[in-house]
Amino acid sequence: MQIKQVRWVQATLLYLGLTNIFPGVWALFMPHSFYDSFPGLGRVWVAVDGPYNEHLIRDVGGFFLALALLSFLTLLAPRLVSVRATAICLLTFNTPHLLYHLKHLHMLPVIDQIGNVVALSAGVLLPVLLLFHKPIVTQTIQSAIP
Repeated sequence: MQIKQVRWVQATLLYLGLTNIFPGVWALFMPHSFYDSFPGLGRVWVAVDGPYNEHLIRDVGGFFLALALLSFLTLLAPRLVSVRATAICLLTFNTPHLLYHLKHLHMLPVIDQIGNVVALSAGVLLPVLLLFHKPIVTQTIQSAIP
């Protein structure tokens, strides 16, 4: 038996994996830089929220990396991890993360408010779509003739 993922599911898992691996590596291995400069390109979304805490930032990096790994495992080994289980895990982190930031947008310039809402909303909306995915299971028939 083989599980085949449709292209939109593959693309969604790849997107979610990539968008989690980027902040995960940055926060885990360069926490002060992440604090001062995330999301990059001259924008600052973390430092406006309070004093630097290396332990907290490294833990956040670990969470992002764990979600990236989960997304990539689901993409590359669909028999190992189900798409729905991955969606539930992503929503467990991404929903309260989005809600927190929606309540604290006032600290950011308008362009960063828009970027923040768009980026974090995608992290909730895409896993919601994955919840409705029904996997395609195919049976491999092996020939009895050598």
